[in-house]
Amino acid sequence: MGAEGPIARQFRDARIPVVPLGPMGVGSPWRLRRALSALRPDLLHLHGSRAGFLGVLTAPSGGAHPVIYTAHAFSFRRRLPPPLPWVLARMEAFICGRAKRVICLAEGDREEARRHGIPMHRAIVIPNGVDASRFDASADRRGEFGFAPGDPVVGMVARLVPQKDPLTFLAVARRLIEMEPGSRFLLVGDGPMRERVARAARALGLDGRLVITGFRADVPALLRTMDVVLLTSRWEGLPIALLEAMAAGRPAVASRLPGTSEIIVDGVTGFLVPPGDVEGFAGSVRKLLGDRALREALGRAGRERVAREFSLARTIEATAQVYADALAE
Repeated sequence: MGAEGPIARQFRDARIPVVPLGPMGVGSPWRLRRALSALRPDLLHLHGSRAGFLGVLTAPSGGAHPVIYTAHAFSFRRRLPPPLPWVLARMEAFICGRAKRVICLAEGDREEARRHGIPMHRAIVIPNGVDASRFDASADRRGEFGFAPGDPVVGMVARLVPQKDPLTFLAVARRLIEMEPGSRFLLVGDGPMRERVARAARALGLDGRLVITGFRADVPALLRTMDVVLLTSRWEGLPIALLEAMAAGRPAVASRLPGTSEIIVDGVTGFLVPPGDVEGFAGSVRKLLGDRALREALGRAGRERVAREFSLARTIEATAQVYADALAE
């Protein structure tokens, strides 16, 4: 989150103070310690492995700032050569051992951490949540991207990083064009792979059929523009992108992973496919594009599931209770 980025602006618009620490680097511990000394917070909530490691190294000892750690897909799950997964598992154990509470986004994360010997006795599962009302009446945006009203649109909302595997999304798009020449594609997001993804799209002949939008604040409207939502991730926690797709009433096709499998009920709210399986992704998407009644049925079931199991209000309430419990000890 950059100091002038869209997320920081949203915080400021809500009158929430933002203290930028700059890029992660050798000066980060000093900057964080200085910020903590100035702010004197009652509690420190760390999100993700890098922030978690920095925070537990920097936070004063003796419980001056009770630490809550939310693991957004444990770092050792990345596709890395040995011994890096082992090293990352030990780092996660270090963070979790010093946190007052550990929040996992999915039950699969908690179980996998236990298998890696990471202490989970302070862990609780609190799934991500979304406000489904944001997705009620968003307008279709096909015209903005040069798509005709009847064009089938397949999209993905994701950061352009290796975790999300956008190159597989492109390969699926190429295969779908061979099956359904009228298909169009939206890739919503930005990240360090953007130029590489753009070059790969040109090489695959996707010009005129694929639009890479960059960061967009109007995700609800873009999701309503899509007929099917795709998520080709290689690893995940509990992806908000899938929850938002389902809240928008759109069926999703996603990689079969511990987190995604806790969101999508295969064949009921969407389809799950092995990571990297281009033919599997393309076949599932084609099945949905060819059957409007199926798309609508899965979309309705997904929206109902999000409202029932993944509401933002439930996430806020559960997180507030974790704060209260940590401060009371």
